[in-house]
Amino acid sequence: MRRARIVGVGLALALACAPEEQPSGDGLTREAFVETYVALRAAGLQTASRVVSPEDRDRILAEKGVAQEELLEFAETHGGDAAFMKEVWDEVELRLEERRGRSGPTP
Repeated sequence: MRRARIVGVGLALALACAPEEQPSGDGLTREAFVETYVALRAAGLQTASRVVSPEDRDRILAEKGVAQEELLEFAETHGGDAAFMKEVWDEVELRLEERRGRSGPTP
């Protein structure tokens, strides 16, 4: 039991120290990228084709206040930083799994 508490505290400290935003630059933040990408992917997963429609894509981007070019720029800017992008994609996957857990299994 004590070991579980120590691990839990260590994990909480590690997460608290993790950067919330992108390392540098004036573009889209890491959080905005993750939130937008998760919303787009979740919308796509609700369709038979597993692809978000152009209409849904435009609606989601407008709701998030993000331009498609900003998503591409974020990927281009940070694509060379493998460790950073791994953290980003791990966060996307975690949030998608959390959504699936709340809504039940996907068809």
